[in-house]
Amino acid sequence: MESVGVGLLGLGTVGSAVAARLIEEWDLLGERAGATPVLRCAAVRDTSRTREVDLKNVRVLDDAQAVVDDPGVSIVIEAIGGSDPATALIESALRAGKSVVTANKAVIAVSGPRLADVAAANHAGLYFEAAVGAGLPIVSLLSTSLLGDRITGLDCVINGTTNVILTKMRAGKLTFDAALSDAQARGFAEADPTLDVDGWDAAHKLVILSWLAMGMHIETGSVDRAGIRGVGAEDVRALDQLGYRVRLVAHAERARSGRVRLSVRPTAVGARHLLGDVDDADNAVIISSDLASRVMLRGLGAGGASTASAVVSDVVNAVRDRSSPRGHAPRAAQTAALLDDEDVDVAGYVRLRLTPASEGRDLVLQALEDRGLAVDAAVELPNAGLIVLTGTAPRAVHERAMETLDTLTAVEEIECTLDRVEA
Repeated sequence: MESVGVGLLGLGTVGSAVAARLIEEWDLLGERAGATPVLRCAAVRDTSRTREVDLKNVRVLDDAQAVVDDPGVSIVIEAIGGSDPATALIESALRAGKSVVTANKAVIAVSGPRLADVAAANHAGLYFEAAVGAGLPIVSLLSTSLLGDRITGLDCVINGTTNVILTKMRAGKLTFDAALSDAQARGFAEADPTLDVDGWDAAHKLVILSWLAMGMHIETGSVDRAGIRGVGAEDVRALDQLGYRVRLVAHAERARSGRVRLSVRPTAVGARHLLGDVDDADNAVIISSDLASRVMLRGLGAGGASTASAVVSDVVNAVRDRSSPRGHAPRAAQTAALLDDEDVDVAGYVRLRLTPASEGRDLVLQALEDRGLAVDAAVELPNAGLIVLTGTAPRAVHERAMETLDTLTAVEEIECTLDRVEA
């Protein structure tokens, strides 16, 4: 059977799992691909380090560019992470006519459309299934299916780390810090969890999904982003009693005007919502379109093995496509105007601490009504606490209402605000 040379950049958790699968299951992969992908060489920082995976006849180098330039390599797997030097190495491989498989969501979110153009111009393929949802095949779904639909919205739980933390906060009745420490101890969170808990990881993935689904490319900095650090144990417990789960929800919508909005925010999700029971490391993506209505894809979205599954699957597709590389053939990226806060409707959850005044609750509720923000429910808490579930209104109305509450002498502090969705 014909063989196709593969070069691997990085032998971390994902890279090692990918290498092991390529080495140990070469016959299975060759049968499925029509030619055998053979791992020729791998690049690492430290060539003297002992590896758990038996690399057998694989050459291990400390020069990533040498792997890219190797004439025996037709497919390059980028598994080093980060933007630099990953972007340059991917581009170098594509310009040499070599297909690239990557799990690097930061690179694809920022440079995906440009790299796709480079790939097309050099008869190469760019594959990035593992960049969103690990083993969840959402990239392939959006690249090959629903092409006759106008996709109008995405609602996603696409960061496993924050979902693990929020699930533990509820089920284990832990504080954010304790749940984060637990997630780090179990390998679900990095030593530096900033990209996950502050919403950057989810924002990168949402940018990629919206590009594939709607043909538009939005800069990550234009995503309305808030992380989960401000979600307290009190909020998780109170919302649990009210029938809600807290999720870091990534949302994209396109209005009839063609303007778009991308947001990543901690959100109180109603029990009847499709994202309501997506716990732990599960990911889920709900696609809203004009013909198919709603389509949901759900599965394990975190972990080295799940990510390696998507990477190896892309390698098989790259081998299959070797005579006519396609990659994920994303829609051409277009410039889109952004919706502003006056045009985006949301419902909300607010937890306040009142000053010791008997009329504080009534003053707060009246101030919200005066600002045009309906009150769906209000729950008094011990120690002068108050929870308010606000009705649907433009986000700008919510923001102005919070500014008003902040000026009331009856309000000591606005302790937490979240978006809220029902079914």
